[in-house]
Amino acid sequence: MQNSNLVQETQILSKLLLVDLNVSIWSGRKKLRAEDLGLDLNLPPSELASLGSKRITDPDEIKEFDRLKRRAIRLLESNGVRFMGGYGLPNDVAPAVAAELEEIRQLFMQQIQTFIGKYDQICKDWMDKWNGNAQWRKAIENAITPKAVVEQRLGFRFTLCRVVPDASDAALSKGLENEVQGLSGQLFREIADAAGDLLDNSFVGKGSVSRKAVSAMLKMHKKLSSLAFLNPKVQDVADYMMSVIGKLPKNGPYEGSQFQDLMALIMNLSDETKILRMAEVFSKTAIDVQSSSQVSVQQVVDVELPRQVAATSTEPELIDDDETAFDLASASVLASSGSADLLQTDPGVTLNDLMTDSALEGEMSIGELSELANQIQSNAVQPEPVAVTSALPVAHFVAPVVQQQDGGIQFCM
Repeated sequence: MQNSNLVQETQILSKLLLVDLNVSIWSGRKKLRAEDLGLDLNLPPSELASLGSKRITDPDEIKEFDRLKRRAIRLLESNGVRFMGGYGLPNDVAPAVAAELEEIRQLFMQQIQTFIGKYDQICKDWMDKWNGNAQWRKAIENAITPKAVVEQRLGFRFTLCRVVPDASDAALSKGLENEVQGLSGQLFREIADAAGDLLDNSFVGKGSVSRKAVSAMLKMHKKLSSLAFLNPKVQDVADYMMSVIGKLPKNGPYEGSQFQDLMALIMNLSDETKILRMAEVFSKTAIDVQSSSQVSVQQVVDVELPRQVAATSTEPELIDDDETAFDLASASVLASSGSADLLQTDPGVTLNDLMTDSALEGEMSIGELSELANQIQSNAVQPEPVAVTSALPVAHFVAPVVQQQDGGIQFCM
């Protein structure tokens, strides 16, 4: 690694703990043989085809092991990002995650003792189930795995460690450098996968969503916020999410315009390319506006969007969801240091226009922002108030909300 890269990667790694999860579960199966079927089968060679496997124990008796393994994986996926074959956990959430992993491990070990304690009876009951066919019963009996072997094949282990680059030779740390540099991209891929599942299961074909769907989105927001140190773009996406979710009432169901706002948000998050493009738009717009010491953010908005109503000190009602263990009332992205202005407009520029416009490839000047705002204002229909919160990044003053209209996805400017 070069010195600058080494410093950056070392800083990131100092904020991450690598978690290695190793859960082994006995399958309860054995290879199915031709003689088990009692037929003179003309089978192809084993390298071409095989008969598969046979169950030698009741599958219901080992389901609990699978359930505990899935619980551990979900815990790590919700709080960390895939990293070097394990999961990278932020320092501040690692103790709580480790404590819950230990709780799951203890439950797993208790389940091993319970299962092994009645293993002989489980095997007997499974053989007796096939008493109607002596040959099938005999095939199971001949394949029974000794209890001691089964116990050795069941296990639950996890390890937390700190990864440190080797500064003595840049070539030795090249692989680690690539892994660290790819963490933010991996995070966005995981968010896109989670959002895609939520879109399919809770939004497609429906006209409203419950609080449960919003809770799932808040978990994505929590994950992004806790891993924001990976890349400034990560925090931009997290703040964008909160600019939409923070306006919702405390209780669902959410329908009408609220449903449309949430669906537009989740559609954008379900595509990794759109997530990256949104983050780039936010970042470039923020840099351009902040580079002007003569014009404030509020002046940029007010000059081009004169349809303004009286300011209000009423803050959006927050969702306080115990299920996510995340108190939005304390979220800094909603803490306003000044009064909030409400603007009325509805742009005719779609999200795809913004995210593919070649003019956005470089920094946008104030004049370009003005021209863009004029285009939006000239195409405006059905005005709708949009809250502007001064604590959000500059990009969110320009594009705080995504809405869906006539099949298109639009930024409200």
